[in-house]
Amino acid sequence: MLASELQPKYISSIGASPNQNLVMPLNIAISNKYLFVTDSGNKRVAILTRSGSFIASFSGFASELSQPIGVAIDKQKRIYVSMLRGSKGEIMVFSGNSDFLYRFPQNLGDGSAIPNATLGKPVSLFSAGNLLYVTDVLDQDIKVYNLEGKLVLRFGRPGNKEGEFLYPNGIAVDKSGNIYVSDSNNARIQVFDKNGNFLYLFSGTEKDPLSLPRGIAIDKQERLHVVDSFKHKVFVFTKTGRLLFTYGGFGRTGDGLAYPNGIAIDRESGDIYIADKLNNRISVWR
Repeated sequence: MLASELQPKYISSIGASPNQNLVMPLNIAISNKYLFVTDSGNKRVAILTRSGSFIASFSGFASELSQPIGVAIDKQKRIYVSMLRGSKGEIMVFSGNSDFLYRFPQNLGDGSAIPNATLGKPVSLFSAGNLLYVTDVLDQDIKVYNLEGKLVLRFGRPGNKEGEFLYPNGIAVDKSGNIYVSDSNNARIQVFDKNGNFLYLFSGTEKDPLSLPRGIAIDKQERLHVVDSFKHKVFVFTKTGRLLFTYGGFGRTGDGLAYPNGIAIDRESGDIYIADKLNNRISVWR
C-alpha cells in the first residue's frame, strides 16, 4: 500500500471532563501545544491541551459571544472567532492571552469604515501568511483580508455553476496559494487559484459522493481531508480530487462520528482533530 493510501486510525477522544464538557463543538485551531475549540453549545471558545486537559475558556467582549462558529490563529498568535448574532455575524479578535482586542475588520483611525470590508455572515476562517480567508454564507462568497483588515480579494456569488456557492463552509489554502472551499449545499469542493480564479471542482465518486462537506484540512502528505457531516465520516482526496479513502462512520463511541463539522491537522505530528459535533467531543486520529 502506498504511503498516500495509509488510513488514519482512531486514537482517543478529548474535551470531556466532569465539569468542562464540550457541547456541540464546531471548529478547531491549533497553536503550539493547545487546541482552540469553538464550543458553540456553551457559547465560548475552549482551550485544551493536545491530551485533552481543559486550560481555560473565553466568551467574548463584555460576555457578548453569541454562537461561536469558526476560529483561526494568525502568525502573531491573535485569535479570530466568527460568530452568529441572529441573522448576521461578525468576527472578533483576541490576544494570545484571550483578551478581547477588536472587531474585524477594524475601522480606520478617522472612524470611517474600510471600503468594501463589510461581512455578512462569516462562518469558516483560515489564516495563512499575511491573509485571513473567510467564507460568508450571507453573501455566498469568499472574502480575503490582510491582517490589517483591508479586503484584498472577493469572489463567488449564489448559485450552482462553476465559481458559485450555496453555503460555502470549510476553507483551506495550500503552499501554492490555491484555495479549497467546501461548497456545502452544492455537495462539492471547488478549487481556485490565489487570485480567486476557478480551477476545477470534485464531489467524490459515483458510488460514494459527498453529501454535506464542511471542514477541510491539508495534511503533511498534501492530501485533502474533507469532513462530511451527513455521512458522518471524512473523505480523503488528492488535491486534484481523486478519492483515496474515507474514515469514520456513524457512531456514538470510539471511532464513530455524529454530524462532525470541523477538522484541524498538525502537519508535523500528523495528528488529526475532528470536531465531533453531536458526540460533544474532539475525536483524535493519527
